[in-house]
Amino acid sequence: MEIPAKALSGVIVFLLYCLAGLFVSRRLLPRLPRAFMRLAWLLLAAQALAIGLAFFVAPATSFQDWLWNLDHEWNIPATLASIQLALVGVIALLTAASGGAGPLPNRLYFAGVGLVFLYLAYDEYALIHEYITHWSRLYVGLGAAVVLATLVMAALSPKRRRIWHALLVAGLALSASGGILIEFRCADPVFAVIGNCAQKHLLEESLELLGIWLALVSMMGCFTEFSPKPGAVVRRIIYAFPALWFLLLVVSPAISPVDVYNVGAKAAAVEFESGLRLHGYLLENNKRHLHLFISAGHWDYFGRGLAGLGYSIQLVDQAGGSSVLGRDAYSHRRFFQLAPDYVPVYRQWLDIGPARALPPNRAYWIVLSLWRADGDDYRRQRILASDRQLLNDTQVVLDELVLRAEAPGDKRPAPLAAFDNGFALDAAAMPASARAGETLSITFSWRAEAAGAEDLTQFLHLNHAERDEWWAHDQPPLGRRLPTRLWYRGLADSETWLAPLPPDLRPGLYRVSTGLYRARDQARLPAMGADGGALPDARVMLGELLIE
Repeated sequence: MEIPAKALSGVIVFLLYCLAGLFVSRRLLPRLPRAFMRLAWLLLAAQALAIGLAFFVAPATSFQDWLWNLDHEWNIPATLASIQLALVGVIALLTAASGGAGPLPNRLYFAGVGLVFLYLAYDEYALIHEYITHWSRLYVGLGAAVVLATLVMAALSPKRRRIWHALLVAGLALSASGGILIEFRCADPVFAVIGNCAQKHLLEESLELLGIWLALVSMMGCFTEFSPKPGAVVRRIIYAFPALWFLLLVVSPAISPVDVYNVGAKAAAVEFESGLRLHGYLLENNKRHLHLFISAGHWDYFGRGLAGLGYSIQLVDQAGGSSVLGRDAYSHRRFFQLAPDYVPVYRQWLDIGPARALPPNRAYWIVLSLWRADGDDYRRQRILASDRQLLNDTQVVLDELVLRAEAPGDKRPAPLAAFDNGFALDAAAMPASARAGETLSITFSWRAEAAGAEDLTQFLHLNHAERDEWWAHDQPPLGRRLPTRLWYRGLADSETWLAPLPPDLRPGLYRVSTGLYRARDQARLPAMGADGGALPDARVMLGELLIE
């Protein structure tokens, strides 16, 4: 009989808490003052209550689901975690300030640990890391610095104090295994018990909370080593601090969403009906992973502002205008903040890929639309104002995506022409003759040694060898499928033009030439020929064509 993932995660969490509680209560808590022992047991009981409700109580309303859900923010479990992290920080700072802290390195160590944990405590509530690209690297760096400093302190400390340093390292390792390891590696076989990530937050958040509690007991032990009998003032500070920290979270001005989500993100200003606003977006992993930052004007404290809201992302072929890939999802993470006059910004995220089946070297628009469930129907939200290109009154273009082709491995001959911006015309193939009124087929092979930065147009000129007569045809080098602004370094591709010759084109021998000019000002791009010399009039001569 297969054990459900949620039940198995619950068993793992229960055993871990029992083992940790039994070890700490028998080996470490008796070495603490009675006031510290009571506080440690009180906080462990609060954790057990919060985790138990999250595991075993089925919420009757969306508000209850938010209130106790371990994966939601600004609720009871998140606030409890923030308070305990802050307690670790303030006790570390009190240790640094105590009279028995010893030499300066000891004081600097505890002061540094205190500041790190106070930052983590505020981040737990304000979610600064949610808006930092590759935030896990920052946390790994902070954790590694604290662990390294702790190991050095343990080596320099008397043997009886090393148990507290070891407990701090164990707490950090346990929190890291939940907050980072399971967060990003939950699909690995070793974590198969959490149901292929479906219930990962239950195990992840429980491990984080237990690790925080071990770190708290560790810092209580360090303080006790330097001040075996804490005075009444210290006891009052430590007992009053949870309430003070909670009040600080409630009344402090919320971090400006603009300052936060613009870290690595692109600002946007798109207003939808019902008061929804898109403030910015972030594309990661070669534009395959999308973060949206949306606020709800009619949001209330019970999280109904995004109720029934969903969003669709589509890849639209710029040349054909058709949607080639789509992703739909309901909104998630109903953030809740008690700070006054705060309009919450909801961070939504979606994986656009994989898009391996799509042809490479084509330009796609990344298009967003919002919708709200209305019974069995899904009504798209009209766009009232936008600083971005619109496809229609419900679809806004966020960005562009190009699926890159593998670079050819063979060495190419010297190009016909090398342009100043890093583009090269490798070859051109055309017939020896053509008829007026028919289609001229000519193939151009291009290479890019630098990324494109603007839209360029290629011209094709036929100049009569004897008379002052000429004909021109202009279009993007690779057609509408890949504008030059989206060319990437290493691109190698070709395009066959089908240029319609006018019926009244007079017979005779024509010289054929080509080149590039900027779309914004019509100025031609300077070019060098195969011999390295500058080409007159920035014109690449291709040969002669007989019009019959």
